[in-house]
Amino acid sequence: MNWPERVWIYSPLRVFFLRREARRWLNQAGSRQVDMALEIGCGLGRGACILVEELGFKRVIAFDLEEKLIRRSLADRPGHLRERIDFMVADAQDFPFPRASFDAVVNFGIIHHVLDWRRCMGEIARVLAPGGHFYFEEIFPPLYANILMRHIVRHPREDRFDRDMFLEALRSRGLRVLDTVSSRSRFGLVGVAVREAEEFTAGTQRTRMKK
Repeated sequence: MNWPERVWIYSPLRVFFLRREARRWLNQAGSRQVDMALEIGCGLGRGACILVEELGFKRVIAFDLEEKLIRRSLADRPGHLRERIDFMVADAQDFPFPRASFDAVVNFGIIHHVLDWRRCMGEIARVLAPGGHFYFEEIFPPLYANILMRHIVRHPREDRFDRDMFLEALRSRGLRVLDTVSSRSRFGLVGVAVREAEEFTAGTQRTRMKK
């Protein structure tokens, strides 16, 4: 991230938008029990707190590529959430978790930052248990790569996805998008997708993260 993006993630306005997206997801998918959730690209960790407070997730593991942000997240984690939220350094192109480990995966506008975004989406599908939910907020090039913004924010410029490519990538990985997506704009999309059930090979069992 460059300095304008850091100003944005430190801004109270960003917290407002995080809470707004969480409420949209609640309206779209309803209230459901999530014992174990994963947030990718957690930044300062505010989204992870909102997932517990707004959506009622029992436990959240949140990661970011920047160690500095993870140190800040750990330092700022509210005391009453210390047993429910863990932070770690990890790469969104290579999740350090077993297959079918999570009931939910959450993306607060991170995938468009990832160089190999297709691999990231494959990893999301891999770690989601059948029936698990993928909560996503994403923006597309007309918003972040237009003639003005491309000189302000730093994003990968090659092989970027638009709305149709993003939705097709979900479908091709067994993620069914709910019909209640709240935006069909060419600038961005907020929605929920469900990991379709699949048959496991003989002897394969779901691996859960230890609490």
